[in-house]
Amino acid sequence: MTVSRRSVLRSAAAVVPAMVIGGALPGVASAATRAAQWQVFPVDPGPTSWCRFSRISVAANGTAKALGTVNYFMDGPMGPIEQDPLVWSFNGTGWSGSRFAADTRPLNGITVTGAADAWAVGEKWDRAQLLDVPQLLHWDGTAWTDSMTGAESFARPRQVSGTGNDVWVVGTAKQSVDVPAVVRRNGSSWAPVSLPSTLGTAGLLTVQVVAANDVWVAGSVGTGSARRSLVMRWNGSSWTVLPAPFGSAAGQVTSLLVKGGQCWAAGSAANRGAVAVWNGSAWSARNPASSSASEVTQLAAYGTTEVWVAGTGVTLQRWNGSAWSEAEGPLAAPLTVGALATGPDGALWAAGSKDTSSSSSYFFAKLPMTA
Repeated sequence: MTVSRRSVLRSAAAVVPAMVIGGALPGVASAATRAAQWQVFPVDPGPTSWCRFSRISVAANGTAKALGTVNYFMDGPMGPIEQDPLVWSFNGTGWSGSRFAADTRPLNGITVTGAADAWAVGEKWDRAQLLDVPQLLHWDGTAWTDSMTGAESFARPRQVSGTGNDVWVVGTAKQSVDVPAVVRRNGSSWAPVSLPSTLGTAGLLTVQVVAANDVWVAGSVGTGSARRSLVMRWNGSSWTVLPAPFGSAAGQVTSLLVKGGQCWAAGSAANRGAVAVWNGSAWSARNPASSSASEVTQLAAYGTTEVWVAGTGVTLQRWNGSAWSEAEGPLAAPLTVGALATGPDGALWAAGSKDTSSSSSYFFAKLPMTA
């Protein structure tokens, strides 16, 4: 599959340069100065469009891509609304976006493993079968192509993560929406990964590949009110199913962050946003201080000590090693932060919108690790 001619966003023909607010200070920016340290990259999805961001991925060499969804009126402001996936790419100085070809549904996940190597997962509408079918899309530096060969067991890919040639995708198998599936790509082909026989009914929602022998997969196990949060770890030869990070509460894990020998899991528990940290032997609750949080969907590290979160009903917050506090974002509130990621140098990336009663403006922003 290649990106169609309509893929170029109406107002993204030129890359928008960064708007740097304030000057650099030595060391990691303190909480009081962070608003002045963000580098803001304004972007425009089009004059009749509105969009949301869902994922950012940054490779070891600094190459970055992000996923979003653009919504627009097909036939004027009273016409039907079409929803298209789009991918944003960073060229070192700014971000530009392009839509996918017709019939591709909003995509679930993306991972960038090199300057000309990225993967995105989701679904597309099959006009012949009149149903949605899975997509595993590969970017070779020039075009996106569908690369499903060897991964036909999937019904719904939910997330992808990789390092080098080792790429993992988690989701749901074709047999049933309650049957989990994992495939792994090592170089040129996909192969299914066997899951623990005791896993049973489960939904796999996210994955983080740290190394070939260190892969974390999460989601939920069980159904309905019996559904519990789930985290598993692959050591290169076998799985370990960890205790439920959110205990006995009904919930799920939608985001993972592995850093400093710890695993952070974020999602929801009992219809509230939840975060927990695994230290190798036990989970500790780290729920953000937000009474309106219904789900934490984004986790990212900043430097060596801080963890930032965002999500549904979650104001942008930072963990400083001992407590949560509301974080200073790149622009004045009200902001909606849809995606967070950590760069290879420890910098923090964010994507979102500044919302008012009459309009929204969209941005990427970087909080650098200063010298």
